[in-house]
Amino acid sequence: MKKVSIITAILAVVWVGFTLGFCAPVLAFTGYDLGLKDNKEYQEVVFVTGEPTVFKGTVKETSRIRDNEEQVTLTYKLEDASGRGNRLSRSVKLTTSIETRGNQEVHVTTLDNLTESITIDGQQYRLIKDSVFFNGSRVIDHQTVIDYLTGNWHLKKAYEVGRGEGSVTVEMSGESDGYSNAWGDGETRAIQVRLEGELITDDDPPDVSRWQGSARVVMNRARSRNLYYSASNPELISFAGGFVENRQEDQTIKITYDLPLVAGGTITDRVRNRGDFNLAMVSPPEVKRLFVKECKDLRGHWARQSIEALCGLGAFDIQGDYFYPGLAMRRGEFIKALMVVGDAVPVEEPATTRRGRNEPVEEPFFLDVDSNHPYFKYIQTAYRKGIVQGNGAVFNPNSNLTRAEALSIMVKAMGLENLAPTPAYTTGYYDDAQIPLWAKDSVYVATNYGLIKGDIIGGNRLFRPLDIVTRAEAASLLDQFRIYLNQDFRKDRERIYQFPS
Repeated sequence: MKKVSIITAILAVVWVGFTLGFCAPVLAFTGYDLGLKDNKEYQEVVFVTGEPTVFKGTVKETSRIRDNEEQVTLTYKLEDASGRGNRLSRSVKLTTSIETRGNQEVHVTTLDNLTESITIDGQQYRLIKDSVFFNGSRVIDHQTVIDYLTGNWHLKKAYEVGRGEGSVTVEMSGESDGYSNAWGDGETRAIQVRLEGELITDDDPPDVSRWQGSARVVMNRARSRNLYYSASNPELISFAGGFVENRQEDQTIKITYDLPLVAGGTITDRVRNRGDFNLAMVSPPEVKRLFVKECKDLRGHWARQSIEALCGLGAFDIQGDYFYPGLAMRRGEFIKALMVVGDAVPVEEPATTRRGRNEPVEEPFFLDVDSNHPYFKYIQTAYRKGIVQGNGAVFNPNSNLTRAEALSIMVKAMGLENLAPTPAYTTGYYDDAQIPLWAKDSVYVATNYGLIKGDIIGGNRLFRPLDIVTRAEAASLLDQFRIYLNQDFRKDRERIYQFPS
């Protein structure tokens, strides 16, 4: 009697997810697979005989964008990392159609072509082409300083083992949740995988044995952008120190599996092989020095680092040696700083690339902010995105900024004002009645989701909505906003998609 080794309970052969298509480069979660990829190497997990096997190799990607359609082709060439001679080759062609309505995009992805061949322990597994069904879709919501993504997909396919010696069917469904902003982006995917296989012996009559398996997979990718202060060591130097920008990406796959037991080339479905497996990859850090700006009136000031960090980013244009931290922040300057921190204004094309074009001058939305105003493009973008309204036909860019205005602008820039409950709620502050109705949702969201805490005065927690924001307070608030975009969105998604224990 001829014994056949296990039909690959190959979770890595199950494409799990799709290429992240907003703001982030395609460095991870390439295609529809259980794999991780950085600039140099690709790793993918497969399961043979109930034990995980890691394949390593390369993935070549080509893409073409035409109108509202994108085509991507991925070519995989992988070998068993343990040197046992196992091989995996795959070619995938995907087409994504994009429909736009307002700030949102709906992407629908279909599979145009797939070829795949896997050799494991001398046994070959060939994809049965007619067995493949795939459909995936996602929606992307573009807010002023952050994009949100959510998606779902379903896949079913089957493999033939050897020459009619058996088959395995893989069916999976998954969901993804992602975000992207100037200070961090990431995606988390939760996938349920179901496996059914049968083995046929060459006995007369043939003996057919059937098995089932399952797995839960959580994939997480996060890229962060941090700032840290680096003091200058020499005494004879023109500045005491400056800020360094650090970018880094980490990826994790965590799998919990329930497979049949394989021993000596036979499958025992009654005895289960249960366990978990992790795969991780961390990219080398990328560092960049920021411009240095030190002001004489910031020495020993509580907000010095926040102010100098934002100056290094170009959020504040300081002429001379003084920042004047105790003066009032102006509305126009705050909008400009927020849009720079959130990277929300498109970079202008160099003049050399615009020669010969007759581009119309954008009409100003406000009478007091014309096209020659230093904050014109920032205020125009903020109005177009719906985060500021002005006062009729004027914006009053030189008016003092209140705390209520600052919080309303920041929460609207993230698109989170709708997280507030229905009317007749309280923000929890002692001076809740003084908060303007137009700012109440934003204050509630900013407080309940950790962006602000308020002040304890006389035993009461106060928000002080109508107080004027000083320049130091505005810088501190915007620096906290930067950190919030970096850390809190990542923590929120990792909390929701709990990794298997």
